[in-house]
Amino acid sequence: MNTVPHNSIPSRTLFTHILLLGVAVAPHFQHLNLWLVSFYFVLTFLRLAVANRIERLPGRFLLLLLSISGLAIVALFQTRPVGKETAIGLLVVVLGLKLMELRYRRDIYITVLIGFFIIITQFLYYQSMLLASIMMCVTLGLAIMLVEVNYIQPPKSPWPSIRKTLILVGQALPIMVVLFLLFPRLSGPLWNLGLDNQSAITGFSDTISPGSVSHLSQSHAVAFRVDFTGPIPEPKKRYWRGLVLWNTDGYNWTTGKTAYSQAETYQAKGKPVQYEVTLEPNHQKWLFSLDLPAGHVPNTRSLPDFQIQAIKPITARFQYKLLSYTDYSSSGLSNAKRQQGLNLPDNITPRMRKLVRKWQNATTSNREIVNKALQHFNQEEFIYTLSPPSLGNNPADAFLFETRRGFCEHYATSFTLLMRIAGIPARVVAGYQGGEINPHGGYLIVRQSNAHAWTEVWLEDQGWVRIDPTAAVAPERIERSIDLDNWADGAPVQFQNLDPGPLKNLIRQLGFSVDFINARWHRWVLGYTNKRQNEMLSLFGLDFLKGSALGIAMVAVTTLVVLIITIGILRSNRVYTDPVLKTYLNFCKKLAKQKLPRLSNEGPKDYAQRVIKQRPDLAEPITKITKLYIGLRYGQVNSPESRIFFNRLVSQFSP
Repeated sequence: MNTVPHNSIPSRTLFTHILLLGVAVAPHFQHLNLWLVSFYFVLTFLRLAVANRIERLPGRFLLLLLSISGLAIVALFQTRPVGKETAIGLLVVVLGLKLMELRYRRDIYITVLIGFFIIITQFLYYQSMLLASIMMCVTLGLAIMLVEVNYIQPPKSPWPSIRKTLILVGQALPIMVVLFLLFPRLSGPLWNLGLDNQSAITGFSDTISPGSVSHLSQSHAVAFRVDFTGPIPEPKKRYWRGLVLWNTDGYNWTTGKTAYSQAETYQAKGKPVQYEVTLEPNHQKWLFSLDLPAGHVPNTRSLPDFQIQAIKPITARFQYKLLSYTDYSSSGLSNAKRQQGLNLPDNITPRMRKLVRKWQNATTSNREIVNKALQHFNQEEFIYTLSPPSLGNNPADAFLFETRRGFCEHYATSFTLLMRIAGIPARVVAGYQGGEINPHGGYLIVRQSNAHAWTEVWLEDQGWVRIDPTAAVAPERIERSIDLDNWADGAPVQFQNLDPGPLKNLIRQLGFSVDFINARWHRWVLGYTNKRQNEMLSLFGLDFLKGSALGIAMVAVTTLVVLIITIGILRSNRVYTDPVLKTYLNFCKKLAKQKLPRLSNEGPKDYAQRVIKQRPDLAEPITKITKLYIGLRYGQVNSPESRIFFNRLVSQFSP
């Protein structure tokens, strides 16, 4: 009978194990050096090439050379200083070298443990649901490998190993859930390790120049999501205020020093809008709110011109609740603010002044001048484009009189300068406009492609009034998002169709579904903070569990769950699942009836020898039954015929 040696690794186990380890390492390829990745792949290929011909594996000298080569690659080709990339690189090298030593089943244990460490390090960079799902599957697969190599005679099918692993995971799952829900939380998310700062897309800085907003708008990435307590405001009211830019040198616009100036006031009209924003990490301090925000966000400061600024740059998802009034009138413009809103750079040209003078001669109020400027943008051949031409050192003049092709920052900044020339205080506001409603979650998704800039002008009877000159050129921008899949260099911006067709609509709905799942993953798993934990406990009337009481409750509930699982395991073990053992115990019962019981510390062979001494007449059947039982139970023989013969011997045995 052909059997697999006890210490060897079956081909199925070997190939599956190496494949799982490859999947565990694969996401690190975008972080690690190409030479290091190639080194691991070469070692993996060489190990697969020799398969179970372990005599062809490299000896100690060659392994030493490979080890030195791996260490040299880690040392020489790491672009960053010693840090997590170096540590992970060493783990990958060690795993690759260990594959070259993978000869016996005990070696599987070591490579599985290294694989578990590598899986954990994936979450130092990303914690997406997709990555977590893949790594959970790999972890389950490696656990199946551990079960399979513990069989003395590996089963022909993988299902026994899979079944046993799923039972083990099922027993551990309730404990994991209890610990996740009740483990006392810090103020921030438990999963926020602060190590994935470079993975986010940088948002608005405190300076805007020609092309900065259009560059940001070319990304589909999510900037933030918004959950509204009531109805979602209509598109024309979805102006998400971020930065207020006062100062300019004729090219760049900056926020200016407004932190200690006199605060502006406003009179609210209508009911406030209540909402919660989940801001993606962007490495900036700006928070975004519907125009105008009311109230205060913890760990932030409110600037006088209705800006909200975090104390530290946003390097992890940040959630905050706000009230905003979309209908308002403001007041409180100080002389210093008025002057700041009228300051002009040195590069204002005569033709810019001539254009404004023409409007002033034809109007009698500041409001009419604003309308004349909007008519100018609407009636002249201005084009709204994501890729405007270069404008040189005087972008406003070149844009207004030469190229007439620009994105929202071109329209907002040039409009602001024109208003200041006319003696109307004006400033640039940057943020986002619009957003699309996810029908599956009922929340608003605001993407980087919604980045926008507009102007605020001061009118004596109304205060600061929002003017969006982009809407005069491309009114579709307010109602529809930019279609980034259909635009060309220098061409006018295309907007998404309200009815894109069945195929695109299906793809869009699938995208909404994925975003909904990811949003809930980030909200209730990655973002399961102390606040979320308190909300969950309140749902069950357990909001009194805080501090040490929560810790005691966690220990108590975990102990109870472990006790229930233990009782279940003990009860299931009352029924012997191994038919060979069950048959042998029937054999022992027959001898026990003859006052020859088996002692608790007695093995099959010792028991047989003692019984034979007392009953020599039973030597032949006892010897046959014991020898066959040991063979079946401990892997020397394993065939259906042997099991049937064993059952027959025991049933015929009559002491």
